[in-house]
Order: sequence, then structure tokens, then C-alpha cells
Amino acid sequence: MTLRHVVMWKVAGDTDEERAAVTAEFRDRLLALPSQIDVIRSFEVGVNDAGGADNYDVVLVSEFDDEDALQAYITHPVHQEVVAFVRANTVGRAGVDHTI
Repeated sequence: MTLRHVVMWKVAGDTDEERAAVTAEFRDRLLALPSQIDVIRSFEVGVNDAGGADNYDVVLVSEFDDEDALQAYITHPVHQEVVAFVRANTVGRAGVDHTI
């Protein structure tokens, strides 16, 4: 069994430039995680190129061997540092975990 973890966020910011800067830092922080958390099997970060007020800004598609591995990732201290940044810099989140 493989568990796919998909999360999307809307980035906070008053201007396009501010949101772009936050999005870039957000992407970089996420992309640093696989080298630090060994339970991650697959990890892809995407940034919305099409715009649109209803669209989300950042998406993460990651895969884990099972629920235990996903929980190890979620509770990992390095991930929790990113979570703190994310919570301070986003205005919306949606997620789905499903078996593939």
C-alpha cells in the first residue's frame, strides 16, 4: 500500500509581489524536506502559473509507504518548522490522503 498526501494552500499577502515572495520561500522550504525526512517516498511541489482568484497557489503531492510513515512525516520536527511558516503565511488549505 502507498498513501498519497495532497495538500493545497492559498498564500497570504497584500500585493502580488508579497504573495510571490512568500510563495517562493514556501516552495523552497517544502523542497528541503525530502533530504531531511527519510520516510518520504515521493515529493512534488507545484506553484500555480495560471492565476485566478479561486485557484490555490501551492500544491504538494507526496507519497508514503503507509499511515505510520505519513504520521512520522507530519510530526517530524523539521516538518513542524515548515508548518509554523505555512500557518503564518496562508489563508486557506485543502488536503486529501488516499491509497494508491
